[in-house]
Amino acid sequence: MEKKNYLLAILMMPILLIATLVPSWAQDRVITGVVSDEGGVIPGVSVLIKGTSNGTVTDFDGKFKLTLDNDNASLVFSYVGYKTQEILVGTQSIIDVTLVQDEQVLDEIVVTGYGTQKKSHLTGAISKVSNSNLQEIPVSRVDQALYGKLAGVQIQTTDADAGAEPKIQIRGVASINSGTKPLVVVDGFPIPDDLSSVDMQDVESIEVLKDAASAAIYGSRGANGVIMITTKSGQEGKMKVSFASTLSTNSPVKEYDLHSPDSWAAYVAQKANVSEDDLARIGLAQELGHNYDANDVLYRNGFSQNYQLSLSGGNKQTSYYVSGQVIDEEGVVDTNNHKKYSMRVKLKTELSDRVKLGVNLNASVQDRDRVSVRMHDLARSASWMPTWHTEQTAAMTGREVGSLAMEDHFDDKHDAYDATGLPDLRNTSNVNGWAKLHGRLRTETKYRGQFNGYLDFKIADGLKFKTTGGAYFRSTERNYFQTTWGHRDGIPTSEYEIGRVINILNENLLTYKKSFGGHEIDALGGFTYQYEREDIVGLDAVGFLNDKIQDLQGSGSTALVRDDDNGIFDNVLISTLARVNYAYKDKYLVSLSTRWDGSSRFGPENRWGFFPAMSLGWRVMEEPFMEGAKGIISELKLATSYGTTGNNQIGDYDHIGQMGSSNYVSGNGISSGYALQNLADKGLGWERTIEFNSSVNIGFADNRILLGVTYYDATTDQLVLNLPVPSVTGFNEIRTNRGKVSNSGIEIELNTVNIDNKDFSWKTGFNLATVQNEVLDFGDQQELISTVESKRPSYFITSVGQPLVQFYGYKVKGELSEEIFNKYWPIGVQANNAYVEDLNGDGEITTEDMTTLGKPFPDFTWGLTNEFKYKNFDLSFTFQGSHGASVFNIDSHYIETQWAGENGDIGFADDEGLTRRKTETDWFVEDASYISLRNLTFGYNIPVKKYIRTARVYVSGSNLLYLTGDSYRGVNPEGINANTDSPLTYGYQRGAMPLARTFALGLRLDF
Repeated sequence: MEKKNYLLAILMMPILLIATLVPSWAQDRVITGVVSDEGGVIPGVSVLIKGTSNGTVTDFDGKFKLTLDNDNASLVFSYVGYKTQEILVGTQSIIDVTLVQDEQVLDEIVVTGYGTQKKSHLTGAISKVSNSNLQEIPVSRVDQALYGKLAGVQIQTTDADAGAEPKIQIRGVASINSGTKPLVVVDGFPIPDDLSSVDMQDVESIEVLKDAASAAIYGSRGANGVIMITTKSGQEGKMKVSFASTLSTNSPVKEYDLHSPDSWAAYVAQKANVSEDDLARIGLAQELGHNYDANDVLYRNGFSQNYQLSLSGGNKQTSYYVSGQVIDEEGVVDTNNHKKYSMRVKLKTELSDRVKLGVNLNASVQDRDRVSVRMHDLARSASWMPTWHTEQTAAMTGREVGSLAMEDHFDDKHDAYDATGLPDLRNTSNVNGWAKLHGRLRTETKYRGQFNGYLDFKIADGLKFKTTGGAYFRSTERNYFQTTWGHRDGIPTSEYEIGRVINILNENLLTYKKSFGGHEIDALGGFTYQYEREDIVGLDAVGFLNDKIQDLQGSGSTALVRDDDNGIFDNVLISTLARVNYAYKDKYLVSLSTRWDGSSRFGPENRWGFFPAMSLGWRVMEEPFMEGAKGIISELKLATSYGTTGNNQIGDYDHIGQMGSSNYVSGNGISSGYALQNLADKGLGWERTIEFNSSVNIGFADNRILLGVTYYDATTDQLVLNLPVPSVTGFNEIRTNRGKVSNSGIEIELNTVNIDNKDFSWKTGFNLATVQNEVLDFGDQQELISTVESKRPSYFITSVGQPLVQFYGYKVKGELSEEIFNKYWPIGVQANNAYVEDLNGDGEITTEDMTTLGKPFPDFTWGLTNEFKYKNFDLSFTFQGSHGASVFNIDSHYIETQWAGENGDIGFADDEGLTRRKTETDWFVEDASYISLRNLTFGYNIPVKKYIRTARVYVSGSNLLYLTGDSYRGVNPEGINANTDSPLTYGYQRGAMPLARTFALGLRLDF
């Protein structure tokens, strides 16, 4: 606690210094002027002294008058529909300003693949988020700040570990055996990583390319969408120094509900057949008389710190941006921690009038202490037994006081006393939540480095050549050590893995821009080369002398190399690309693009792919016949697109018949050798997505209301599937291209400026997206049934004409009758079977009575953001929701049966034959819909004058409100697929970690 108070004192010191920097008096003087545009004077323009709430508005003649006491002050001129201007007063006493129409950011520059484009000229589906409202959200990753901000972009906290990567899907799931992650491009470099390599404070803007026409320029990597990150650059002027800091605390949004001793005793006592052992157990629970909640030792209020310092500036020839960041984050689970240290350097310089040079450098080190056990296992401790033996429990069990209660937890399937007459409180799983959590140590360290530089040559007016070269490096070390008390067998074990990735990029682009006679042409063509290599080594060891020696060399055995996690993998991607954007009179828009990719990942018969796209747009409001509507409608644009993208996220050598170690009978013994492990497919190629996209964008009241509606229909064919082959081949299946799935939906984006005046403003952003997923072709199969957990099977089905995956099983009719219950469980063990419905009415329960039970995909998602500003105060909040998805929450099974022991998990042949195990039914299919207050921020801009440009303090929170459906019994409805990567079992939840609720205090200073 002293350390935290010390850090808080350091954080608050800059605020106290502000008071010493504000002069107590100055010479007042009057500034006057006129504000106008191309058509004349503008009344009602806001004129504010930057960094204060002092200001005025222009009168009917566009004039203003303002009193200043500081020559270093800047005036900010703003008006709806015009670009904001900032002017340094200096020695001026008269300042006349001409505002330029902005059309409510219609001419905002949007980053596209390999270039930029005016927003008003966009014909594809690209969503943009600037960093102005993201950097104060109390999260450690960029992607965690995007919840509810982008229509059609679903972000889920499937793993609530501190620093863990959320799951991102753009416009649905369109693959089974290829990856579904979007491509990440940072400052033009497509990186083989997620967004954790980028610091929030360094981000200038985030663009998401959602449709094929926008993403086709990335060819075989664009089918899952593209996330473009542009980092901040230095600007001409004196050096600017920015410091940002956040201190936060977090706690679980929800914990697992556990039995208390009293509730357990009541549960046993109410059963019809209460045995002598049951009575003895009730007596033991009452005798102990304690209620040790396992949640108390598993969870905590985590404390986190985030510090960032940046320096930027430049002159007419050179600009620079340098930053460093430190993150120290504690998760809500006791052993879960995340630390990150990073730096970024960005330089731009003009070597001559025709040559520009740019350099980007980024490096980081990330350490994570991960939770290495499933959370439902930790929650199964007997609630009346302490984590460490007390004098009372030690006397009852013969254990030492203070020792871990590892082998004497209570289970109602066992006798109450052992052969010696001592109370027998054993549990077959030997569950002690604290021991499992702290006795199984899993750490991960990542070293990242990225460098890329470019030379930009101006060949002639409008014609440029740019060559870029760069490299990305990542080294990942993972360690796992199981102590003597981390498992019931008491044998220390260790696992070690190291993986290194290097990615080399070269791009050569020729661009041409020209405007003449109402025509605007923006063309590019180029060649790219990208090489990637990954080396992985994994080792296992057992027999350590003690828990303190955890190095592999300290084991009592030779470390064994794992066969399945080792190897050297590499791939090459060679591409040519071209694009032409054309606009006529700023109203007729055409974009054509194409990319030709060659990848070593695919067979020689299908190694090259062609990915064309075309889009058209019409700015209807620029037509003369719309003049009469301009008093109401200020913008109207129609756009449509059609394009092709690909998905190359498969193994580097899937098309090759690979050899592996194998045993065979030789004489009277077994010999080792090598054999072919899979059938080769020389024609294996990328999955291809063909997408149609159509949109309408309309603005009202000088674009204070902007509405965009988009419809898309994407069909992915040539799915990579594992299809069965005749057994005479010696194999069961072959990986090949066959299958088709579609995703279609509607996206709505609404942005409004509700109020905008001198003292108060209110803006609202709303988005909603639907997606309908359907399997159109599944090879020679009409359906495929998948399962997880062979001991307690749960089933999923993929069938033609239905969503890609659905839960599959029996519908529960009711719980067992008291007669059946008592007949098969005379000692009162909880039953895991239930009566199920005879759907076909034949009087028997067979697989013919199994049916679909729900789907893991939402019907629609939405986000709502509001921003309020009153003088120097501001308030913003974002709600986000997901509706219509279900989850198979197997955690409910484990929590319900924490008292049941092994007998609670077995099935039985009842007399009527009308029951099935609950895990085969809809008993655990639960509504995964939720509504969350993702972020709430309240801030204050402290009035400053000399030396300090901005001083801001704020409080912020995330997941402050989190509502789930009545049927959901878990701790994280987003935690679906937490323990399986296959889309065919998507929606299966086991061992989910609770979401975190965060409160933060932040400070930002700009000098």
